[in-house]
Formats: sequence, structure tokens, C-alpha cells
Amino acid sequence: MTTGQESIVQSAGEIERWVLDACRDLGLPIESGTDDFFAMGGTSLTAVRLVARAEAEFGEDCLPPEDIYESSALRDIAAAIVRNRGPVVVGPSERQGRGNGEQ
Repeated sequence: MTTGQESIVQSAGEIERWVLDACRDLGLPIESGTDDFFAMGGTSLTAVRLVARAEAEFGEDCLPPEDIYESSALRDIAAAIVRNRGPVVVGPSERQGRGNGEQ
């Protein structure tokens, strides 16, 4: 059933996959969401880079650095992004302008 509005919301699993991929792109030998960011070679500089990538992808303040330090399992980092980013909703009028050159 649709309500006239569609939500574009990434699931926690999709965000966890994004975190895994982002950490791999940063050079960490990540295998799963239970891996620990720091145990896998993450540093304070790597954390800052991850925060910057997350904010570019999910919005400002979606991943405060203290969240990484308080709970550094990648699954927990993904959960922090889900918790902090807020809902993402695109209404019908915004969708109509996409793909045809309109802004």
C-alpha cells in the first residue's frame, strides 16, 4: 500500500555494508560487521576520514567521533549512523523532477 509519499530509507543492513565498504576503501582488512574498527588497524586519522565520508553520504552529524570511540565494532558504527541521521523522505514532487534535467 502506498500513501502518496515514498520513503527512501536505507536499512541498517545496507548502512552496515556501506560502513564495511568504506573501511575497506580506507585500507582496513575488514571481514564482517563484528570486526572492531581499531583492532583492524583503524587510527584516529582513519576515524576522522570515516566520519567525513559518512557525513557526505548520510548528512552532517550522522557519526559523531565519540560514537566510534565508545563502541567501535563496525555493526555498532552502522547503528550509530542509523540512530543519528534521522529519516530520509522524498515526496512525489521531488521524484518527478529527477532524471529529466530539472533541479
